[in-house]
Amino acid sequence: MADECDEIFCPVTATTQLLGQKWTLEIVRTLIGGKKRFNELSQALGGLNARTLSARLRLLETEGIVERRTLSAIPPWVEYELTPKGRALNAVVESMARWGRRWMKPPAESRAKSG
Repeated sequence: MADECDEIFCPVTATTQLLGQKWTLEIVRTLIGGKKRFNELSQALGGLNARTLSARLRLLETEGIVERRTLSAIPPWVEYELTPKGRALNAVVESMARWGRRWMKPPAESRAKSG
């Protein structure tokens, strides 16, 4: 698997460049739970400003990971949902969660041991 990278293209590098941008993976993880409106996403992510959220959603939409749907209602609103390509990232998120549960320590536990 590690030898899949060549001088022209490395899928691991390409994936980490996309998902490694701040908030991107958190947006995907939040949308795994189902479609959300912009404000619902913003609240679920807490601490993310609207400009950054908009930029990340546009990037994920361009990459075919998120679908943006404008609903016809008064007032109109926009929903975001993972595409099949985006839902395939659930395996990545779950794998990271398993790794984190096994190898990472909660912040309070880490401070107690180092102090």
